[in-house]
Amino acid sequence: MIRLVILRILESYFRHRWLYLLPIVLTSALAVFYFLHEKPTYYAQGVLYVQNESYLASLTNVRDNSASWWVTAAQTASQDLNELLQTDAFVRAFIQQTDLEADMGEGQTAVKKLIDETRKSIRVYPLGENQIVVSATREEPEIAYQLVNAVVEGYLQWQINAQLSESETAQAFFNDVIKTYEAELSSARDEMKQYLETHPAPLRGDRPGGEVIEIDRLQGAIDLASTRYATALEKEESTRLAMAQIKSDARQKYFLIDAPRLPDKPNTSVKDIAIKSAIFLAAGFILSGAAIVGAAIIDRSLRLPIDVTHRLDLPVLSLVPDASVRRKWYQFRKKRQTEEFERLETLKEEPAIAPSVQAGELVMTEESSLDEKKADMIV
Repeated sequence: MIRLVILRILESYFRHRWLYLLPIVLTSALAVFYFLHEKPTYYAQGVLYVQNESYLASLTNVRDNSASWWVTAAQTASQDLNELLQTDAFVRAFIQQTDLEADMGEGQTAVKKLIDETRKSIRVYPLGENQIVVSATREEPEIAYQLVNAVVEGYLQWQINAQLSESETAQAFFNDVIKTYEAELSSARDEMKQYLETHPAPLRGDRPGGEVIEIDRLQGAIDLASTRYATALEKEESTRLAMAQIKSDARQKYFLIDAPRLPDKPNTSVKDIAIKSAIFLAAGFILSGAAIVGAAIIDRSLRLPIDVTHRLDLPVLSLVPDASVRRKWYQFRKKRQTEEFERLETLKEEPAIAPSVQAGELVMTEESSLDEKKADMIV
Protein backbone atom coordinates (compact mmCIF):
# COMPACT_ATOMS: atom_id res chain seq x y z
CA MET A 1 0.00 0.00 0.00
CA ILE A 2 2.80 2.40 0.86
CA ARG A 3 4.52 1.55 -2.43
CA LEU A 4 1.32 2.30 -4.32
CA VAL A 5 0.91 5.68 -2.59
CA ILE A 6 4.51 6.66 -3.30
CA LEU A 7 4.26 5.61 -6.95
CA ARG A 8 0.98 7.50 -7.43
CA ILE A 9 2.45 10.66 -5.93
CA LEU A 10 5.59 10.41 -8.05
CA GLU A 11 3.53 9.75 -11.17
CA SER A 12 1.30 12.73 -10.37
CA TYR A 13 4.35 14.98 -9.97
CA PHE A 14 6.24 13.92 -13.09
CA ARG A 15 3.12 14.12 -15.25
CA HIS A 16 2.85 17.92 -14.65
CA ARG A 17 6.10 18.74 -12.92
CA TRP A 18 6.43 22.22 -14.40
CA LEU A 19 2.91 23.10 -13.34
CA TYR A 20 3.57 22.02 -9.77
CA LEU A 21 6.61 24.29 -9.61
CA LEU A 22 4.39 27.30 -10.32
CA PRO A 23 3.33 27.88 -6.64
CA ILE A 24 6.99 27.97 -5.58
CA VAL A 25 7.80 30.46 -8.33
CA LEU A 26 4.79 32.60 -7.41
CA THR A 27 5.60 32.67 -3.70
CA SER A 28 9.22 33.53 -4.52
CA ALA A 29 8.02 36.41 -6.70
CA LEU A 30 5.67 37.48 -3.92
CA ALA A 31 8.58 37.46 -1.46
CA VAL A 32 10.63 39.67 -3.78
CA PHE A 33 7.67 42.05 -4.14
CA TYR A 34 7.21 42.12 -0.36
CA PHE A 35 10.85 42.95 0.34
CA LEU A 36 10.93 45.64 -2.35
CA HIS A 37 7.82 47.38 -1.00
CA GLU A 38 8.39 46.84 2.72
CA LYS A 39 8.65 50.09 4.64
CA PRO A 40 11.86 50.55 6.66
CA THR A 41 11.52 50.23 10.43
CA TYR A 42 13.68 51.63 13.21
CA TYR A 43 14.64 49.79 16.37
CA ALA A 44 15.39 51.28 19.79
CA GLN A 45 16.02 49.49 23.07
CA GLY A 46 16.97 50.11 26.68
CA VAL A 47 18.27 47.77 29.38
CA LEU A 48 16.72 48.02 32.85
CA TYR A 49 18.54 46.57 35.87
CA VAL A 50 16.26 44.91 38.46
CA GLN A 51 16.98 43.84 42.04
CA ASN A 52 14.79 41.95 44.49
CA GLU A 53 15.80 44.33 47.28
CA SER A 54 17.74 47.57 47.35
CA TYR A 55 20.38 48.55 49.90
CA LEU A 56 18.06 51.13 51.44
CA ALA A 57 15.28 48.56 51.80
CA SER A 58 17.62 46.22 53.64
CA LEU A 59 18.17 48.92 56.28
CA THR A 60 14.50 49.92 56.62
CA ASN A 61 11.13 48.23 56.88
CA VAL A 62 10.33 48.84 53.22
CA ARG A 63 11.07 45.36 51.82
CA ASP A 64 9.71 43.22 49.06
CA ASN A 65 9.01 39.73 50.36
CA SER A 66 7.04 38.60 47.31
CA ALA A 67 10.04 37.32 45.33
CA SER A 68 10.60 33.56 45.07
CA TRP A 69 13.93 31.83 45.05
CA TRP A 70 13.11 29.88 41.86
CA VAL A 71 12.11 33.00 39.89
CA THR A 72 14.73 35.62 39.08
CA ALA A 73 14.12 39.32 39.48
CA ALA A 74 14.32 39.83 35.72
CA GLN A 75 11.66 37.19 35.06
CA THR A 76 9.32 38.73 37.64
CA ALA A 77 9.77 42.25 36.29
CA SER A 78 9.37 41.23 32.63
CA GLN A 79 6.22 39.26 33.45
CA ASP A 80 4.75 42.24 35.32
CA LEU A 81 5.59 44.61 32.49
CA ASN A 82 4.16 42.29 29.81
CA GLU A 83 0.96 41.96 31.79
CA LEU A 84 0.73 45.74 32.13
CA LEU A 85 1.17 46.12 28.37
CA GLN A 86 -2.02 44.10 27.88
CA THR A 87 -4.04 46.83 29.63
CA ASP A 88 -5.25 49.83 27.66
CA ALA A 89 -4.85 52.13 30.67
CA PHE A 90 -1.10 51.54 30.94
CA VAL A 91 -0.56 51.86 27.17
CA ARG A 92 -2.65 55.02 27.14
CA ALA A 93 -0.58 56.43 30.01
CA PHE A 94 2.81 56.16 28.29
CA ILE A 95 1.43 57.21 24.89
CA GLN A 96 0.76 60.59 26.49
CA GLN A 97 4.51 61.05 26.86
CA THR A 98 5.17 60.60 23.11
CA ASP A 99 4.27 62.37 19.87
CA LEU A 100 1.54 59.79 19.32
CA GLU A 101 -0.66 61.77 21.69
CA ALA A 102 -1.58 64.05 18.77
CA ASP A 103 -3.35 61.10 17.08
CA MET A 104 -5.46 60.20 20.11
CA GLY A 105 -8.18 62.73 19.30
CA GLU A 106 -9.30 61.19 16.00
CA GLY A 107 -12.11 59.05 17.34
CA GLN A 108 -12.59 55.89 19.35
CA THR A 109 -11.74 53.58 16.45
CA ALA A 110 -8.47 55.38 15.70
CA VAL A 111 -7.53 55.35 19.38
CA LYS A 112 -8.15 51.61 19.66
CA LYS A 113 -6.12 50.94 16.51
CA LEU A 114 -3.25 53.12 17.74
CA ILE A 115 -3.19 51.37 21.12
CA ASP A 116 -3.10 47.93 19.47
CA GLU A 117 -0.31 48.96 17.06
CA THR A 118 1.70 50.45 19.91
CA ARG A 119 1.26 47.32 22.02
CA LYS A 120 2.47 45.10 19.16
CA SER A 121 5.52 47.29 18.49
CA ILE A 122 6.89 46.91 22.05
CA ARG A 123 8.77 43.84 23.23
CA VAL A 124 9.98 43.04 26.74
CA TYR A 125 12.13 40.03 27.63
CA PRO A 126 14.62 39.10 30.41
CA LEU A 127 18.35 39.30 29.80
CA GLY A 128 20.07 37.23 32.45
CA GLU A 129 18.94 37.20 36.07
CA ASN A 130 18.83 40.94 36.79
CA GLN A 131 18.30 42.68 33.45
CA ILE A 132 15.32 43.15 31.18
CA VAL A 133 15.32 44.57 27.65
CA VAL A 134 12.61 47.00 26.59
CA SER A 135 12.55 47.52 22.81
CA ALA A 136 10.29 49.25 20.29
CA THR A 137 10.10 48.96 16.50
CA ARG A 138 8.41 51.74 14.56
CA GLU A 139 8.55 53.37 11.16
CA GLU A 140 9.51 56.69 12.79
CA PRO A 141 12.83 56.68 14.71
CA GLU A 142 11.67 59.41 17.11
CA ILE A 143 8.57 57.42 18.09
CA ALA A 144 10.62 54.27 18.76
CA TYR A 145 13.00 56.24 20.98
CA GLN A 146 10.16 57.94 22.86
CA LEU A 147 8.26 54.71 23.41
CA VAL A 148 11.18 52.97 25.13
CA ASN A 149 11.72 55.91 27.47
CA ALA A 150 8.00 56.19 28.19
CA VAL A 151 7.58 52.47 28.93
CA VAL A 152 10.52 52.41 31.34
CA GLU A 153 9.41 55.56 33.14
CA GLY A 154 5.81 54.40 33.22
CA TYR A 155 6.80 51.06 34.74
CA LEU A 156 8.88 52.75 37.43
CA GLN A 157 6.03 55.09 38.26
CA TRP A 158 3.62 52.16 38.39
CA GLN A 159 5.88 50.37 40.88
CA ILE A 160 6.06 53.51 43.01
CA ASN A 161 2.31 54.08 42.87
CA ALA A 162 1.58 50.45 43.75
CA GLN A 163 3.65 50.72 46.91
CA LEU A 164 2.52 54.25 47.73
CA SER A 165 -1.20 53.46 47.71
CA GLU A 166 -1.34 52.37 51.37
CA SER A 167 0.99 55.14 52.49
CA GLU A 168 -1.05 57.77 50.67
CA THR A 169 -4.24 56.44 52.29
CA ALA A 170 -2.58 56.59 55.72
CA GLN A 171 -1.30 60.10 55.07
CA ALA A 172 -4.76 61.31 54.05
CA PHE A 173 -6.23 59.73 57.19
CA PHE A 174 -3.66 61.36 59.50
CA ASN A 175 -4.13 64.72 57.79
CA ASP A 176 -7.85 64.61 58.62
CA VAL A 177 -7.14 63.42 62.18
CA ILE A 178 -4.57 66.16 62.70
CA LYS A 179 -7.12 68.81 61.80
CA THR A 180 -9.63 67.28 64.22
CA TYR A 181 -7.10 67.02 67.07
CA GLU A 182 -5.87 70.54 66.41
CA ALA A 183 -9.41 71.86 66.67
CA GLU A 184 -9.96 69.95 69.91
CA LEU A 185 -6.71 71.29 71.39
CA SER A 186 -7.61 74.83 70.39
CA SER A 187 -11.09 74.43 71.90
CA ALA A 188 -9.67 73.09 75.18
CA ARG A 189 -7.23 75.97 75.44
CA ASP A 190 -9.94 78.52 74.71
CA GLU A 191 -12.14 76.95 77.36
CA MET A 192 -9.30 77.14 79.92
CA LYS A 193 -8.61 80.74 78.99
CA GLN A 194 -12.26 81.69 79.29
CA TYR A 195 -12.59 79.97 82.67
CA LEU A 196 -9.50 81.69 84.04
CA GLU A 197 -10.81 85.03 82.84
CA THR A 198 -14.14 84.36 84.51
CA HIS A 199 -12.58 83.04 87.70
CA PRO A 200 -9.41 85.00 88.33
CA ALA A 201 -7.01 83.97 91.09
CA PRO A 202 -7.86 85.53 94.54
CA LEU A 203 -5.62 88.29 95.85
CA ARG A 204 -5.23 86.54 99.16
CA GLY A 205 -5.38 82.91 99.99
CA ASP A 206 -5.96 79.92 97.74
CA ARG A 207 -8.62 79.17 95.18
CA PRO A 208 -11.69 77.41 96.31
CA GLY A 209 -11.69 73.65 95.97
CA GLY A 210 -14.31 73.67 93.22
CA GLU A 211 -12.25 76.00 91.02
CA VAL A 212 -9.13 73.92 91.54
CA ILE A 213 -10.98 70.79 90.46
CA GLU A 214 -12.39 72.51 87.35
CA ILE A 215 -9.00 73.89 86.40
CA ASP A 216 -7.45 70.44 86.79
CA ARG A 217 -10.17 68.99 84.55
CA LEU A 218 -9.61 71.60 81.88
CA GLN A 219 -5.84 71.08 82.06
CA GLY A 220 -6.31 67.32 81.67
CA ALA A 221 -8.40 67.92 78.54
CA ILE A 222 -5.66 70.17 77.18
CA ASP A 223 -2.99 67.56 77.92
CA LEU A 224 -5.01 64.80 76.29
CA ALA A 225 -5.70 66.84 73.17
CA SER A 226 -2.06 67.90 72.99
CA THR A 227 -0.87 64.29 73.29
CA ARG A 228 -3.25 63.09 70.57
CA TYR A 229 -2.27 65.95 68.32
CA ALA A 230 1.45 65.27 68.79
CA THR A 231 0.94 61.53 68.13
CA ALA A 232 -0.95 62.25 64.92
CA LEU A 233 1.80 64.61 63.76
CA GLU A 234 4.39 61.94 64.47
CA LYS A 235 2.42 59.31 62.54
CA GLU A 236 1.95 61.65 59.60
CA GLU A 237 5.67 62.40 59.56
CA SER A 238 6.45 58.67 59.65
CA THR A 239 4.11 58.15 56.71
CA ARG A 240 5.84 60.85 54.69
CA LEU A 241 9.21 59.29 55.53
CA ALA A 242 7.94 55.88 54.40
CA MET A 243 6.75 57.41 51.12
CA ALA A 244 10.14 58.98 50.56
CA GLN A 245 11.79 55.64 51.31
CA ILE A 246 9.50 53.86 48.86
CA LYS A 247 10.36 56.30 46.07
CA SER A 248 14.06 56.06 46.77
CA ASP A 249 13.88 52.28 47.08
CA ALA A 250 12.07 51.97 43.73
CA ARG A 251 14.69 54.12 42.00
CA GLN A 252 17.44 51.95 43.46
CA LYS A 253 15.64 48.68 42.72
CA TYR A 254 14.93 49.62 39.09
CA PHE A 255 17.42 51.77 37.26
CA LEU A 256 18.29 52.16 33.62
CA ILE A 257 21.71 50.79 32.66
CA ASP A 258 21.64 51.38 28.90
CA ALA A 259 19.49 54.35 27.98
CA PRO A 260 17.85 54.14 24.54
CA ARG A 261 19.46 56.01 21.68
CA LEU A 262 17.78 57.64 18.72
CA PRO A 263 18.20 55.18 15.79
CA ASP A 264 19.88 56.72 12.74
CA LYS A 265 19.45 53.87 10.25
CA PRO A 266 16.71 51.33 9.49
CA ASN A 267 16.68 47.95 11.14
CA THR A 268 17.77 45.52 8.41
CA SER A 269 18.40 42.13 9.94
CA VAL A 270 19.73 39.33 7.74
CA LYS A 271 18.17 36.83 10.12
CA ASP A 272 14.70 38.35 9.72
CA ILE A 273 15.06 38.43 5.93
CA ALA A 274 16.11 34.77 5.91
CA ILE A 275 13.20 33.78 8.16
CA LYS A 276 10.64 35.64 6.06
CA SER A 277 12.09 34.18 2.84
CA ALA A 278 11.93 30.71 4.34
CA ILE A 279 8.28 31.29 5.24
CA PHE A 280 7.42 32.26 1.66
CA LEU A 281 9.29 29.26 0.24
CA ALA A 282 7.70 26.92 2.77
CA ALA A 283 4.28 28.20 1.75
CA GLY A 284 5.14 27.51 -1.89
CA PHE A 285 6.31 23.98 -1.14
CA ILE A 286 3.20 23.30 0.94
CA LEU A 287 0.93 24.46 -1.88
CA SER A 288 2.85 22.37 -4.42
CA GLY A 289 2.75 19.33 -2.16
CA ALA A 290 -0.97 19.79 -1.55
CA ALA A 291 -1.59 20.05 -5.32
CA ILE A 292 0.44 16.89 -6.02
CA VAL A 293 -1.29 14.86 -3.32
CA GLY A 294 -4.71 16.23 -4.31
CA ALA A 295 -4.16 15.32 -7.96
CA ALA A 296 -3.02 11.83 -6.97
CA ILE A 297 -6.15 11.33 -4.85
CA ILE A 298 -8.60 12.70 -7.42
CA ASP A 299 -7.11 10.78 -10.38
CA ARG A 300 -8.80 7.36 -10.37
CA SER A 301 -7.45 6.15 -13.72
CA LEU A 302 -5.23 3.09 -14.13
CA ARG A 303 -1.79 4.49 -14.83
CA LEU A 304 0.51 1.85 -13.34
CA PRO A 305 0.59 -1.96 -13.40
CA ILE A 306 0.18 -2.00 -9.67
CA ASP A 307 -3.11 -0.13 -10.08
CA VAL A 308 -4.54 -3.06 -12.04
CA THR A 309 -3.39 -5.55 -9.44
CA HIS A 310 -4.62 -3.48 -6.53
CA ARG A 311 -7.98 -2.29 -7.87
CA LEU A 312 -9.12 -5.01 -10.24
CA ASP A 313 -7.39 -7.87 -8.47
CA LEU A 314 -6.16 -9.18 -11.83
CA PRO A 315 -2.67 -10.24 -12.86
CA VAL A 316 -0.70 -8.18 -15.37
CA LEU A 317 0.35 -10.45 -18.23
CA SER A 318 2.27 -7.99 -20.38
CA LEU A 319 2.93 -4.32 -21.02
CA VAL A 320 2.82 -2.51 -24.35
CA PRO A 321 5.95 -0.37 -24.59
CA ASP A 322 5.74 3.24 -25.67
CA ALA A 323 7.51 3.28 -29.05
CA SER A 324 6.95 6.94 -29.80
CA VAL A 325 10.04 9.03 -30.26
CA ARG A 326 10.42 11.55 -27.49
CA ARG A 327 12.05 14.75 -28.53
CA LYS A 328 13.09 17.80 -26.64
CA TRP A 329 11.46 21.13 -27.27
CA TYR A 330 14.38 22.32 -29.37
CA GLN A 331 14.13 19.26 -31.64
CA PHE A 332 10.60 19.97 -32.89
CA ARG A 333 11.70 22.80 -35.20
CA LYS A 334 14.42 20.65 -36.70
CA LYS A 335 11.86 17.85 -37.23
CA ARG A 336 9.50 20.17 -39.09
CA GLN A 337 12.36 21.38 -41.34
CA THR A 338 13.34 17.78 -42.15
CA GLU A 339 9.80 16.80 -43.03
CA GLU A 340 9.42 19.84 -45.28
CA PHE A 341 12.72 19.00 -46.98
CA GLU A 342 11.63 15.39 -47.60
CA ARG A 343 8.28 16.53 -49.00
CA LEU A 344 10.02 18.84 -51.44
CA GLU A 345 12.34 16.02 -52.51
CA THR A 346 9.33 13.81 -53.14
CA LEU A 347 7.65 16.43 -55.27
CA LYS A 348 10.80 16.90 -57.29
CA GLU A 349 11.20 13.20 -58.04
CA GLU A 350 7.64 12.81 -59.39
CA PRO A 351 7.42 12.55 -63.29
CA ALA A 352 6.28 15.74 -64.94
CA ILE A 353 3.75 15.42 -67.81
CA ALA A 354 4.22 18.33 -70.25
CA PRO A 355 1.89 18.25 -73.30
CA SER A 356 3.37 21.40 -74.71
CA VAL A 357 6.40 23.52 -74.49
CA GLN A 358 4.64 25.94 -72.28
CA ALA A 359 3.83 23.16 -69.90
CA GLY A 360 7.45 22.07 -69.94
CA GLU A 361 8.49 25.54 -69.12
CA LEU A 362 6.01 25.55 -66.27
CA VAL A 363 7.49 22.34 -64.90
CA MET A 364 10.98 23.70 -65.12
CA THR A 365 9.90 26.85 -63.36
CA GLU A 366 8.28 24.79 -60.59
CA GLU A 367 11.41 22.67 -60.25
CA SER A 368 13.57 25.78 -59.97
CA SER A 369 11.29 27.15 -57.23
CA LEU A 370 11.57 23.83 -55.42
CA ASP A 371 15.34 24.07 -55.61
CA GLU A 372 15.22 27.55 -54.11
CA LYS A 373 13.02 26.38 -51.26
CA LYS A 374 15.41 23.51 -50.69
CA ALA A 375 18.34 25.91 -50.49
CA ASP A 376 16.43 28.11 -48.03
CA MET A 377 15.62 25.13 -45.84
CA ILE A 378 19.28 24.03 -45.84
CA VAL A 379 20.34 27.52 -44.80
